[in-house]
Amino acid sequence: MPHIHIDMHRSRRPQMEALSAALHQSLVDGLLMPDDDLFQIFTLHDDGELVFSRTFPEADRDDIIYIEVLASIGYTPEIKDQMYAAMVRNTTALGIRADTLLISIVEIDGRSNWHSPAKPAA
Repeated sequence: MPHIHIDMHRSRRPQMEALSAALHQSLVDGLLMPDDDLFQIFTLHDDGELVFSRTFPEADRDDIIYIEVLASIGYTPEIKDQMYAAMVRNTTALGIRADTLLISIVEIDGRSNWHSPAKPAA
């Protein structure tokens, strides 16, 4: 049950629905998640609230979208690379430059650090 936290400028709000769909499809394609496993948090920021390097690493950016994926431990580096590639492919198809993205994955022990009351605890 990975979920995504997206921080972006408020001016991108009109792209939020399309970006949500693109990122979700990236998890389905890249991490081989079920299609109905959809959990996202968007936080919109005013100008000046997102601080970022315009040039690191070898970038030429004028904006940023921070994408943090929280997932259970166990995805191989190859599967993670599939997810990253899908995110870049799906977001650039929306007209978002690849340099705008900063993607990270945070892995946790899913057995003891996830709980959904809809599913009985193990």
